[in-house]
Amino acid sequence: MKKDHRLTRAKLESLTSAELLDIADEYGIDAPDDLNRQFIIGDLLELASELEAGEPVKETMELSDEEGQSINVNTLPSSYNETKINVILRNPISLFVWWDLSEWTIKKIKAERSQLRLLVYFFESLDDEKPTDAFDIQLNYSDRENYVIIPGGKKYVRVDLVADCAGKSDILAFSEKIKIPKGSPIMASTPGEKLAVSRIIEHSGVAELLRRHYNTYRQSFN
Repeated sequence: MKKDHRLTRAKLESLTSAELLDIADEYGIDAPDDLNRQFIIGDLLELASELEAGEPVKETMELSDEEGQSINVNTLPSSYNETKINVILRNPISLFVWWDLSEWTIKKIKAERSQLRLLVYFFESLDDEKPTDAFDIQLNYSDRENYVIIPGGKKYVRVDLVADCAGKSDILAFSEKIKIPKGSPIMASTPGEKLAVSRIIEHSGVAELLRRHYNTYRQSFN
């Protein structure tokens, strides 16, 4: 049966349960054979409404009965419409930072033509309010993640998502402080500099890591 985005309740009610299951299968809806036909009709009508409105449709769905009340989708939403930032320690020498922006925040920063950046702070202890060091990384509006190389000898780190406009900086979101395991002093080296390391470390590719990170993210190094 050919897909029809103009599905109506009257049309679906006139079909047999087997025909409803065929249509559900065409739309990527995984419906058990014993599922109440009203649940299938309801989801098909909702899907048809999304298609008519031009909204993105999930590739597949898995429906359960009324008692289960579970819908599993094989794709996650690209945004949860909230402004927040998260940081995890990827290894002792790098962080993975990812963030989200609400629709309201996106409209505001675009209207004000703000420049986005990550502001990376380092602290001597967990309770310190004043950082001992900091650097920033410029961002595009579409960016949602970044890898950050940690300079050697740092103990705690916090990352802020900042919007700059007309000489004023607004903190959109900030992470908690994260303790950094004791790392290698070679991470304070400049990309391209000859590293005084053992052959094992040399063969690990750390020099190439520094060079690629510098070229990709334009992050400053000490």
